[in-house]
Amino acid sequence: MILEPKFVDYGSIHPTSADISHHQAQQHNPHGVLNPRTSTLLPINDEPANTSHQSKMTQGDLYQRQPLLPNPNKGDKWGHSAHSTNSNEYYDEEEIVQKSSERNGHISIDLPPPVREEPRFPQERCKTLLAAIVMFFSFVLTLTSLSLVHERVPDKEVYPPLPDVFLDNVPAYNWALDVSEYIIIFSVNTSLIAMIFHKHRFIVFRRIFLLMSLLYLYRAITMYVTVLPLSNRNYPCSPKANGTSPLMIVKRVAKLMSGMGLSVNGQHVYCGDFIYSGHTVILTFTFLLISEYTPKKLYLVHWLYWILSCLGVIMLELSHGHYSIDVIIAYFVTTRLFWTYHTLANNSILKQHSPSNLLGREWWFSLFLYFEGNVSGPLPRQYNWPFPWPRRWHLKSRDS
Repeated sequence: MILEPKFVDYGSIHPTSADISHHQAQQHNPHGVLNPRTSTLLPINDEPANTSHQSKMTQGDLYQRQPLLPNPNKGDKWGHSAHSTNSNEYYDEEEIVQKSSERNGHISIDLPPPVREEPRFPQERCKTLLAAIVMFFSFVLTLTSLSLVHERVPDKEVYPPLPDVFLDNVPAYNWALDVSEYIIIFSVNTSLIAMIFHKHRFIVFRRIFLLMSLLYLYRAITMYVTVLPLSNRNYPCSPKANGTSPLMIVKRVAKLMSGMGLSVNGQHVYCGDFIYSGHTVILTFTFLLISEYTPKKLYLVHWLYWILSCLGVIMLELSHGHYSIDVIIAYFVTTRLFWTYHTLANNSILKQHSPSNLLGREWWFSLFLYFEGNVSGPLPRQYNWPFPWPRRWHLKSRDS
């Protein structure tokens, strides 16, 4: 194909007899201008071509508009297409396709099918119920251990309390134990109410149940393997039965459960649950719970629960209800277990067994994967109304 400039001066063309006969043949063949045998280039519409500044389109213009690499699969409307036309206008088949696809101003666009995304924080209520059942059995196991330990506690008339830096220098105040337990009642109830209003309440309660089941399981083991003498000789303990039977153990467990394990209810009359302190576990756990799942802008509330936790532990020590080592062990076990669990839960890369993930060597790691496998990332600190009524309160709080 020869490409010529838009305006080409071919000089003056004087008609001859041969040219006149050729021109008459061109009238019978309107497409003859594109015939490669034609030696003379004629202008379109029989206009005179004796000047290079003509305004009409010449054959050079036609070649100039042709693509350098034409598509062999499509034709044009100037004698090279399979479609017939009576018009001398030139247009491609692309224009036909474009015009046919733009009917009534609408363009059809093919979209891929929508991709279904799974929720990041599924409720999984059945798993929450299962975690509650596991916690219940751990709590019963702890009370069973206490029922057995009560028979092995050294006689307080024979064995004095063990040496303790704090207890040896501070007198015992029996009323301080009641203050500590009232603080526990307030902290537990308010923190549970706050978690009910959490947007992902089922995940939060599932974690509470699982962590408390582990803490009480550890406590059942530690209090049974090592029995310490009473830290307060004035604490009332039931007389020993000098023997145990399954029926007696069941009665003791039921009595302890009726009082929720608190002395203020008058049902905690069995002694020996020292290592480690259950009061310290609850006080520390409520503070960690509030600080982890409530908005950060409520820092005054966080400080309040921290003060209540410290005050509850101090009251516990003033009552000589536990040795100092009981409190220290309870604090370290609770905080390390809480932080380890949430570190695993907040990082998806740690939710798999691998040589580099040493946290995966925890004996409860498989249990953790079952309960937390579908939770992706840290829970947002958002709250909403948990009940179906009234609807105007169905507003979610902003994340802080």
